[in-house]
Amino acid sequence: MDARLSLAALFALALCACRSGSAAIPEARADESSSATTPGIAVVELFTSEGCSSCPPADVLLSDLERQNRSIFVLEFHVDYWDTLGWPDRFSSPDWTARQRAYSRSFGTSELYTPEMIVGGTDPFNGTDRGRAAVDVARSLAQAPLVHLSIRSRPAGSEAIAVDFDAPGAPAGATVAIAAVQREATTEVRAGENQGRTLRHVNVVRAFGVARLPGSTLTLHLPKSLRRSDAEIVAFVQRESGGATGMPILAAARSPLAPLPE
Repeated sequence: MDARLSLAALFALALCACRSGSAAIPEARADESSSATTPGIAVVELFTSEGCSSCPPADVLLSDLERQNRSIFVLEFHVDYWDTLGWPDRFSSPDWTARQRAYSRSFGTSELYTPEMIVGGTDPFNGTDRGRAAVDVARSLAQAPLVHLSIRSRPAGSEAIAVDFDAPGAPAGATVAIAAVQREATTEVRAGENQGRTLRHVNVVRAFGVARLPGSTLTLHLPKSLRRSDAEIVAFVQRESGGATGMPILAAARSPLAPLPE
């Protein structure tokens, strides 16, 4: 059977997931051109922590989504409010917690929890819910973006990267969010709720910034531990909250991380 994941198949999966609540996500060909099968994009953000015993299944789900096709953009934000409870997460940052808090305000709540998954900037849910993820991703992929985003990265010193971007058609006041992500990471947890487990991550956010349009360049300062060969840039256009409806994502793009000049 052809392993390609068509839009119709994804909708069928979503319908099945709605009924069962635990449907597996089928795997698509790694070399598939997603633009041939889906008109839209789906940006999936996961707020997680290595110190939370409920998070590993969500990490696995995010990895499964990341493998589907190139129109699904996943980002793993490690929050810091678990760090004092037995295991300090090496990828955590108060900035990622601040981003989760901004989302909570945009939904009209003050609640923070892990694992939280947000699709398209508008739909938050428990990050272990495969059925909800399938439905939301299918919905996002079915909607052609009204904005086109193009990006290009270039070196800006030994520990920084400059990202040039263009987003014609973006509404006034929209922003471009840009992340440098580490494609894969593995941690052997030695304390806390996940003690003794080996956790695997994908697209871990290591640097992040937001620029208000019509700007055209954003510089990210990279951690020394991030190897450029293991990283890429993920960017998306986002509209700020309006009336507890979240922060809708209008377009997304990815780019290799520019190598240092020889």
